[in-house]
Amino acid sequence: MGILLMARFTLQEALHRWLLFAMLLLNLLLLGVFALMLNSVYTSEVARSASLADPQLNLLKLSFSISILSAWAVYLLSGALTIVLTVGMTSGEIETGTFAMTVTKPLRRSDIIFGKWLGYALIVCVYTAMLFFTFLGIIFLQTGYWPQEALPSLGMIELSTLVLLALTTFGSACFPTLVNGAIAIMLFIGAPLASFVQLITSNPGQTAQNITTTINLIIPTDALWHGASFYLIPSFISQLGLGSLQDFSTPFTSIQPVAPGIFIWAIIYCIVLPVIGALRFQRRDL
Repeated sequence: MGILLMARFTLQEALHRWLLFAMLLLNLLLLGVFALMLNSVYTSEVARSASLADPQLNLLKLSFSISILSAWAVYLLSGALTIVLTVGMTSGEIETGTFAMTVTKPLRRSDIIFGKWLGYALIVCVYTAMLFFTFLGIIFLQTGYWPQEALPSLGMIELSTLVLLALTTFGSACFPTLVNGAIAIMLFIGAPLASFVQLITSNPGQTAQNITTTINLIIPTDALWHGASFYLIPSFISQLGLGSLQDFSTPFTSIQPVAPGIFIWAIIYCIVLPVIGALRFQRRDL
């Protein structure tokens, strides 16, 4: 009951913060601009494709390319919201002294950590799903295209946000807010380095592969995004003459699903880091 009570308080607190409403307002503006730009680009592409032998194929390639870019934007925006919203989850209240009143109530310290984690997990997961389906809905209304495996792709992005939430939960219980924010931002931004390491060489050696594995173990968000992009790349590309699957093996997309080991590690990551954070919070001076 303590966890659920703390989760409810966390939801109420988040809904009363201007930060969340500011992010939502900015996202609405972004979606509006995206819809206008998509309409302009698609209209121009329809006119240009009219002179081609099979204009529908060209428009189809444009549609699923935009859906991949939109999902990547969801991945970045949900990650940014997760970090900004949760970076001071416990450390912020310790620094302001509000925990002095909360902890004296019949709540275990572990209930506070797990309750806050649950509340923020609900917020970021709902936010990510709404943003994901809104982007795809705009694309569908304009182009008539909907990815066949949109749900598995969303699942990978949701898992990446939970990975970030686990990281900030752990960091907030162990470090000051600014330090936790710096760590989370640097790891989130630095995670794609593994992809760029593989880009600069056609035959990466063992050292490069070890670096990639290490980065994915420290912060598996980029690997999960590549797993999400895999589900957004249609399997019928080569059959329709839209190019080779290899063309989509880039630093931002992948033609392979996420490795089972990384997927399992990401789930363990989401469980273990909050548990370690709760153990550290038990001994932290409030």
